[in-house]
Amino acid sequence: MRDYTIVFIEPVDLGVLAAEAADAFAIPREQIEVWDGRTFAAPVVEPVIAQVAAGSGPGAYAEFVGFDAFASHTGDPELLDVAVELATRLKHRAVFGPETAEDYRWTLVAADGSHGKVVLDDDQLDDGAIKVLGSVEPISGAPELPQLPETH
Repeated sequence: MRDYTIVFIEPVDLGVLAAEAADAFAIPREQIEVWDGRTFAAPVVEPVIAQVAAGSGPGAYAEFVGFDAFASHTGDPELLDVAVELATRLKHRAVFGPETAEDYRWTLVAADGSHGKVVLDDDQLDDGAIKVLGSVEPISGAPELPQLPETH
């Protein structure tokens, strides 16, 4: 099962996110579920291919989640490619988690599509908050992030 969870760390309108995802990946809009944290925006047509939702914690403004049907519908793209497409269309930064539990680095995708590994505050992440401490490699679209040593 592929995990396509992308978290926007800047304010994003859920309706716009759903519309851009539908356009970018040729998904019928009615097959993208929109959850604002209290209610669903409208009924969806099965199968649900993806969901956009309000962020689940501080620093997480919105989330895009692609289900197995998303992978099947879109030809199983790489998570980075999906994140770059959405971040550049919305012009907002997003992050996604590491592939393994041993890897502490997340990937940040800037509004311009540049991307790189970043370190999040572990203590705040344990509390459900997303706070980027810095990058472990230069990210042209996020020059204000402090450069951290690889072993941070």
